[in-house]
Amino acid sequence: MRRKWLTLATALVASALVAAACGGGSEPSEAGDAPGSAVDGDRLSGSISVTGSSTVEPITNLLAEAFAEAHPGVAFSVAGPGSGDGHKAAAAGEVPIWNSSRQIKESEAADLNAAGIEFIELRVGIDGISVITAAGNDAIDCLNFADLYSLVGDEATGFGDWADANALNAELGGTGPFSSGALEIFAPGEESGTFDSFIEIALEDVWEHRVERGHADENFAVRPDYNASANDNVIIDGVSGNQTSLGWVGFAFADENRDVVKLVEIDGGDGCVAPTAETIASAEFPIARFLYTYIDAAYASDPAVKAFVDFMLSDEGQTYVVDAGYVNLSPADLEQSRSNWNDLTTGPTF
Repeated sequence: MRRKWLTLATALVASALVAAACGGGSEPSEAGDAPGSAVDGDRLSGSISVTGSSTVEPITNLLAEAFAEAHPGVAFSVAGPGSGDGHKAAAAGEVPIWNSSRQIKESEAADLNAAGIEFIELRVGIDGISVITAAGNDAIDCLNFADLYSLVGDEATGFGDWADANALNAELGGTGPFSSGALEIFAPGEESGTFDSFIEIALEDVWEHRVERGHADENFAVRPDYNASANDNVIIDGVSGNQTSLGWVGFAFADENRDVVKLVEIDGGDGCVAPTAETIASAEFPIARFLYTYIDAAYASDPAVKAFVDFMLSDEGQTYVVDAGYVNLSPADLEQSRSNWNDLTTGPTF
């Protein structure tokens, strides 16, 4: 099953734009290029643009659909080119809201600061990163971090067969040897927060150890010769179409495609753990990460933006995190997000 969020978002934007046109929109605000909004009695009007992480995009689409039903005068544009692209668009003053499947980097925060943009940081959910192979691949059930590095790390560049990784895998203390089979790798590109999170969680410790010993390039943790895509559906198609494939995507995308891909168990040092909503929420699954939404603080008083973010952080809004296939925050993290928004606290806070 492939994700149909693009169709949903397109229809949502089209219907909302029609409603906004019929109900009367507002002129663009002076604070940046994004249109402002207005309140006509109890009726909101205007438009909201959201970009950034493709992983967080499904949550935003569900929230936007529900919000637009209650406030048809507000039009939405929701895109998911990648977390890095979202932070760049925000620094360029192009959007009031952007998503990220990792916490903002210091360099990205510096770019926003240089542009005079203050941001409010919200945690919105929890996701696991699933390592996947083709559904019919019985040769692999569980991998540890040494295994993953020996297959997709910098030193695996040029490995076209699983067996090519055996010498490196043995040196690293992996679980091999691997059986022979074409090693076809499909995964997110550098623009994706999933790419950054996978390196940080699954590869970084082994990679830095190898860099210290002069074996790996200090600038590249992942081999460059894999099939990179910003489209998770392309990754699912690539993995499912190659029997001895390997890749990684966000848990929600993998989970809804269990008919065509196999979710590999991961051993982070305490034994093999399967990715499930329960193991991700409990932090038992080794490759899990928080999901974020960022708000340009200059738009906090915009009526439509304020109402939408209030809805996002409400008890009802939180149900869409689960509906999108992710895991709800702990009460403490949710309260921190609500406090950040209500108090207009800017900068990284988690």
